[in-house]
Amino acid sequence: MTETVLVIGAGPAGLASAYFLQQAGIPYQVVDCSEVIASTWHNLYPSLKLNTTRFLSHLPGRKFPLTYGIFPTGKQYHRYLVQYAQDHHFNLQLGVEVQRIQPENGGWRVESTLGSTWHPAVISASGRFHRPYLAQISGMDHFDGTIIHANDYKGPTPFIGQRVMVIGNGPSGVDISIEIGKHNAIPTLLAMRTGILLRPRFPLGLPKHVWMLIAERMPKPIGDRIDRMIESIRFQNLDRIGIKSVPEARLSSAASTRGPELIHAVKRGIVKCIDAPIRLEQHAAILPDDQRIEVDTIILATGYRPVLYRYFGYQGPVDSYGWPLRDLEAHPNGREVLGYPGLYLVGVFYQGKGAMYNFNIEAAIAVEQLQKRLVRA
Repeated sequence: MTETVLVIGAGPAGLASAYFLQQAGIPYQVVDCSEVIASTWHNLYPSLKLNTTRFLSHLPGRKFPLTYGIFPTGKQYHRYLVQYAQDHHFNLQLGVEVQRIQPENGGWRVESTLGSTWHPAVISASGRFHRPYLAQISGMDHFDGTIIHANDYKGPTPFIGQRVMVIGNGPSGVDISIEIGKHNAIPTLLAMRTGILLRPRFPLGLPKHVWMLIAERMPKPIGDRIDRMIESIRFQNLDRIGIKSVPEARLSSAASTRGPELIHAVKRGIVKCIDAPIRLEQHAAILPDDQRIEVDTIILATGYRPVLYRYFGYQGPVDSYGWPLRDLEAHPNGREVLGYPGLYLVGVFYQGKGAMYNFNIEAAIAVEQLQKRLVRA
């Protein structure tokens, strides 16, 4: 029997959790199924850049080097995470796969490749990027070309000379379609279902997060007005150049992509935006207007689902992002899963000031709640 808190996941959410546990003097262990710290960031495509600024994306107690610029690359971020873990000497063990967690005797029984262990509490910081979501399209089984998820995309070289369709217009889908288009003589097809909300990376000359920091320091009515003004700024008249825009009625719920790169790529003819296909045939994709387009490779940039469900047989209600509901009575942003005391979620919320900033807040709250629980026990 161990009395250590178990943290599952050695990405930024897990490292932030380890930091606050260490600061609180709570015995803990971080495990991860990969052999590499922050394996998601280690394996992502080379051209990736953070959509959030370095001012709000660093881990607690350690800012990014100035040389990383305003928007660090994925590779820079991974180096930062590895160095952060090494410098803090976290109790971390890689190559450990958690197979099952379940409540037992006021704590949690954990089955993993280390064996069977008991822990007074578990922090699930495994995120959602190890469980790609493969959108189902009619006729996929009959398609003779290649279908991969964006998670398996490592660069444009394998796709040179191919007719490539990227399905999904989030940041990854946009990045991948542009990168392949730059290296291919054949335009990349970017297929989108609902349209895209494109915003400037530097609205009115400053990054969005700088405006958010300015707004926070203003009286609330003025700050709210600044936030609304910045959120209202977006690239207009995209339909005129062939980029499907988000309908006005869906603007409030639409996720945005920042930067003018897609606009430039469409104007140059290296990316062509189309409607998402309704079905696939042996060598082609069929669009809603019955147009038939020959395709060699389809890359599904269709998102991910929480990794938590790989090792936790949860059957309860979930929120709009697919995460278990949390007990919010004790704290408005409480991290404990509703009905499962001692299980905390860190690394869940991806909007607002950005995922990395939110992960830090979530980790601090989880450890605060966990500390109170351990004292009561």
